[in-house]
Amino acid sequence: MMGKKYAGILIFIFIVIRIGINAQTINPAWVVPDNAKQKVCPFQFTPESIKKGENVFQRNCKSCHGDPGKQNWAKIVPPPGDPASKGFQEQTDGDMFYRITTGKTPMPTFGNVLSDEERWDVISFIRSFNSGYVQPAYTAKAVIGSKNLRLSIYCNYKQRKLYVLCMEIKNDKTEVPAKGIEIQLNVKRYFGTLTLGEPVSTNTQGFALFDFPSSLPGGRFGILDVSAKVNDETGLLNSNQVNARLAIGKPFLLKSLTDAHAMWSVRSKAPLWLMLTFSFSVIAVWGFIFYILISLKKLKQPL
Repeated sequence: MMGKKYAGILIFIFIVIRIGINAQTINPAWVVPDNAKQKVCPFQFTPESIKKGENVFQRNCKSCHGDPGKQNWAKIVPPPGDPASKGFQEQTDGDMFYRITTGKTPMPTFGNVLSDEERWDVISFIRSFNSGYVQPAYTAKAVIGSKNLRLSIYCNYKQRKLYVLCMEIKNDKTEVPAKGIEIQLNVKRYFGTLTLGEPVSTNTQGFALFDFPSSLPGGRFGILDVSAKVNDETGLLNSNQVNARLAIGKPFLLKSLTDAHAMWSVRSKAPLWLMLTFSFSVIAVWGFIFYILISLKKLKQPL
């Protein structure tokens, strides 16, 4: 009888533990507004954003959520949960962004601590544990005359082509491809914005197709900030820009000053004459100081 009793207790404890593991945890009372749920990241998740997100996660999130996939979150109520778990991953990107931004006890508010980009980078890192995740496209809206337009930008990495989809939103909220709308493609550079060629008109499916230059430098991972705008008779409309961060540029790593020209910043790069001159100068200065101190000491001694 006692053995059966203890066995029943152990089974009960096991069930409670399994429920705790599987119910990981989004507080059901934490309601996200519908408009926030639909929010999507304005740039493409990349290996660079995942790495940056991991660094932010380690500094700000690990103490409560633990290591993703290891179910070693902090024992607090409500439990923060494992970011790699199914329940956690069922959130939309907008859900995560809203909760990271606003916080809810015991989770801190990170809206004033982390920038928008850092919060999206964290989500990028969390999504890297979900093999079935497909990032939603970022869209923008524009109005040209009586036309209400929605823009989306896509990338075919293999063919190095960019597609900008332009859809017209009708009064009944239905969407149809917008044909003949001129789209201008731009890339953010160090000192401004680079325009890539002439505007391209959308086809019958609403797509404007762009060939992307293969030689455009894009930092260490080839990441470029690409934007597309509608070009109307009055010029480019800044209010309808759609942005995407894409790994479509040429990887390019700037050399640090210590790798070239700045020989005085690293001892191993300094020439021998410079090191000897510096050393003798330091010895001469300290020698002069000691000479002054000894002379002052002699002046104080009685004759």
